Amino acid sequence: MKTYIVAIFLVTLFVTLFIGMRIYNMLSKEDSNRQGELRGFCGWSTYGKCLTDADCIRGGCSGQVCQSRYEKPVITTCEWKKCYDPSTYGVVCACIDGKCRWTPVKG
Repeated sequence: MKTYIVAIFLVTLFVTLFIGMRIYNMLSKEDSNRQGELRGFCGWSTYGKCLTDADCIRGGCSGQVCQSRYEKPVITTCEWKKCYDPSTYGVVCACIDGKCRWTPVKG
């Protein structure tokens, strides 16, 4: 009986770690074609569908995620980094070409 419990625990642990690493990789991936444009801002975008800027909202515990209001809320860890502050970096969460993403403020 103990062997089965240990086996179930190990499988559960493996699955949890595997899913956790997939989420971490998704959160930490860099959109290399936009890095220079956002100059140090470290928030990220889901590129969810949108028609207008009103369809795009800030998500994540620290507001570092730009996502569509039609998507399920993104769950992130709760820490604050200065590079999450869009006003410091002059970026906004907006609808660009039908996708929600961080973009430099126009003007």
